[in-house]
Amino acid sequence: MSLDQRAQILETAISTACGVRDLIQALEWKTSRVVSLLREMNKEKLIDLRQVTYSRRGRPKKNIICTPLGLEFLETYRKLKMKPLRARKEDIEHAVRDALYASRLVANGHSPFQIFMELNTIAHNIKVSSETSETI
Repeated sequence: MSLDQRAQILETAISTACGVRDLIQALEWKTSRVVSLLREMNKEKLIDLRQVTYSRRGRPKKNIICTPLGLEFLETYRKLKMKPLRARKEDIEHAVRDALYASRLVANGHSPFQIFMELNTIAHNIKVSSETSETI
């Protein structure tokens, strides 16, 4: 299940004390989806399901309690949501060309990392030589 859905459940659980049925009504999701997500999140220790004891008949109500790990997850999720990845079409095309170039290097028996290190050394030497020529 997605991180967005987990975050929505945690947001709802933090805002009000709610049970499974309350959560289903608040999110307007299918019951099976909510229950399966709650089970996963309970295994991941993002939430804790605590039974509420009362004298009514039927299945005991389970309150959804957000754990410290769940709070940390939600805080990190909010921070990352504020910093969306921005890429232009040209950036993606450039990355594809770079990946194809690297695969051609590997196919021809060259190490892309070794070539990168050689180019880095050449660029460093050019920088050092230009700095020394400026001081003379």
